[in-house]
Amino acid sequence: MMIPNKIDKDDHRVADEIYAIMKSDVLNGKYKIGQVIKVQSVAALFGVSGNIAEQALQLVCQRGLLTPVAEDAFVVKKTHSQEFYYSGRFQVIFLNMEYIIQKLKSESIMIAREPLIAYVETMRANIAQCHYAGYVAGCEGFYCELCNQAKMSILGETLRKMNHQLNELDDGFGKEFIWSSATQTLESVELLLTALEERNYDQAKEIVQQLHKHYISRLTD
Repeated sequence: MMIPNKIDKDDHRVADEIYAIMKSDVLNGKYKIGQVIKVQSVAALFGVSGNIAEQALQLVCQRGLLTPVAEDAFVVKKTHSQEFYYSGRFQVIFLNMEYIIQKLKSESIMIAREPLIAYVETMRANIAQCHYAGYVAGCEGFYCELCNQAKMSILGETLRKMNHQLNELDDGFGKEFIWSSATQTLESVELLLTALEERNYDQAKEIVQQLHKHYISRLTD
């Protein structure tokens, strides 16, 4: 007889499915703000090991919905919907960046510097002029140009559509948050461009991962 809620697949797949359920439950208020969720309770609920349950809860934590309070427990945070949706957007962008870097490496694609540096300078100039829209256009342009050079233009188009949808919903939260990280983003993009020129792909991935951590930590503080 099958155990209710048990998901009999590989560990990562199981953790992903539990993560999706727990994320939905937290957002829908099944778990209240300040409530402690123990790893073993989740393990028992889904009929999985403690390691798998912890992996799933760590994923929920990375989305800014939980905070670790002990080695085997997490507490539900007060989370605004904007924070959640922006964390999702950042996750997609940065995972795609790592994918692009891997594509450049695996196919030995040498980047063309000039189109990319032009967008970096656009970012720099608009930061200096406190022009938010121009800065965002520079960021998007750099990302899409890198997608094109890696022969993955579909990722750039996906970003444009996602940005358009989120910008329509933005009540000022996103603009304030993104603008507050503009200088850090510019510095990271400059380092990323240098690493890609030197074909130091491991360093390039590290730069992307660190910038992602910066965004998420700022978002969930």
